[in-house]
Amino acid sequence: MKIIFHLLPMVAGLAFAGTGCVTTPETEPPAASQADVGYLREEIRRLNARLDASDAELGRVQGEVVSARSSQPATASAAQVQSMQTQLDDHQRQIRALDAARAQDKKEIYDDISKKIATLLKASSVSSAPARSTKRSASQNGIEHVVQSGESLSKIAAAYGVKMSVLVEENALKSPDSIFVGQKLFIPE
Repeated sequence: MKIIFHLLPMVAGLAFAGTGCVTTPETEPPAASQADVGYLREEIRRLNARLDASDAELGRVQGEVVSARSSQPATASAAQVQSMQTQLDDHQRQIRALDAARAQDKKEIYDDISKKIATLLKASSVSSAPARSTKRSASQNGIEHVVQSGESLSKIAAAYGVKMSVLVEENALKSPDSIFVGQKLFIPE
């Protein structure tokens, strides 16, 4: 059975916006999320390979059971019957062990994926937290804005109703083009 994981693209493709900002949706997840997505995909591939190996072993054991049953003579001695019963019992134990291993593998996969998704969601909720009010000096109030992907200084200025030149000056920017994703900007009120 293949595990198809549909939640990663949905979780990784979330776009996060600060309060009052206009952002464009991201087509790719942030770099940290890409690493997590890559790790999860590799884990899923590895666990699917283990499941495939378990399926193959189960098929082999079932084939041996069928072969053993079909090779029984029309009449068998008590020793042959006992030998065959022992073989069947061994095969049934192997099948139960494989089934238990598959169930454990599935549980590990789901637990691991659940933990990773929780981590991604927690990280995304932190990065999408609204801008918080700050006080720069005794005479100046404002808020803090974290630059998101797709934002420019002009978009940020327009979203908050301030001039770009004020943002450049308040944040000691060398130029309006010198902002980067994740940078914290002070937006005066």
